[in-house]
Amino acid sequence: MKKIIVIIAALALMTACSEKEGYDVHIKTVEKEADWAYLLNVQNNQLVPFDSAQWKDGYQFTGSVERPELVFFNLKGTNKREPLFLENTSITVTPAEGNPGSFNYEGSKLNDIFEQYNDSANYYSQENQRLYSEYQKARQDANKTREDSIRGLVEGLYDKEQAYSESFALENLDNLVGLYIVRRKLVYSMDYEKLKDVLGKVPEDNQNNAYYEYLEKHLAKLEKTRIGKEAPTFTMKDTAGNEVALKDFRGNYTLVDFWAAWCGPCRRANPHVVEIYEEYHPKGFQVLGVSFDQSREAWIKAIHEDNLPWTQVSDLKGWKNEAGQLYGVNSIPHTVLIDPEGKIVANRFSHEELREKLEEIYQ
Repeated sequence: MKKIIVIIAALALMTACSEKEGYDVHIKTVEKEADWAYLLNVQNNQLVPFDSAQWKDGYQFTGSVERPELVFFNLKGTNKREPLFLENTSITVTPAEGNPGSFNYEGSKLNDIFEQYNDSANYYSQENQRLYSEYQKARQDANKTREDSIRGLVEGLYDKEQAYSESFALENLDNLVGLYIVRRKLVYSMDYEKLKDVLGKVPEDNQNNAYYEYLEKHLAKLEKTRIGKEAPTFTMKDTAGNEVALKDFRGNYTLVDFWAAWCGPCRRANPHVVEIYEEYHPKGFQVLGVSFDQSREAWIKAIHEDNLPWTQVSDLKGWKNEAGQLYGVNSIPHTVLIDPEGKIVANRFSHEELREKLEEIYQ
């Protein structure tokens, strides 16, 4: 009899172990906002539904994930997508009182941390929207002084937001939220050494996820274009259709300037670069502009409007620009300074930092 009991107990234990732990997400709504709701995740750079639920006192999703991931909750027929960290646990989502469009999460540590981050991040977002509205009004009123003042406030706000995001991320590198912030908010302003240092602080048990994998791949790209490395060469057509090779600029200090006609910060930086070019070009300084435009007409129009005197090239592939891919460019303006031997001297710098570097070189 004892033997039978032991066998039954063992079978029960095996059955319990074989049951796959999963998620149970209950999104509570007071009224039916749509017949169906979906959970979406990123597949091949697109958001696609992978789970659905019909309304019945809210929307309830059940299933399992191999590892925690950021997904989005979407009501059928709407464009709004609410972020949610999905993990194999019970999660309850309820509308936040007095804050339309926001939600509270229960039962998920990752979403608790994400909520904590967003408490301040949303402030920066709202302030940015407010300043943008004021900036648009200043432009309509042709108030250049006010425009410049607001632009300075926006830049200061951006610096504060970046500092907050970096501080929060560094405190949370042991979970997915920290890596999400690095991936979405910080990585494109990081150089090789900075990103390498951050990844070195990520515990091993938080490395098996899409964010860490992406950051590792991005680090490998940055490694190829770090200071002291030979600049990857490329060939691209100029405005007249002639092929121009980066190696043709050997023998001079050369600035590779990634930009686009539609990029506001790029266009605002252009007058400063023109001024620096006119000062140092007689001493041998060269600039090669690489455009991320897709419209040839817009590209050439911007060159003329900004009076850019240096060589300009583009393959008109937008963000898929081959030189940009080669240099791991994910945001513009993006600048790379190359020495006469073809080695990278500096990258990701402002026009003020460029001037300081050239003063040092040509003193």
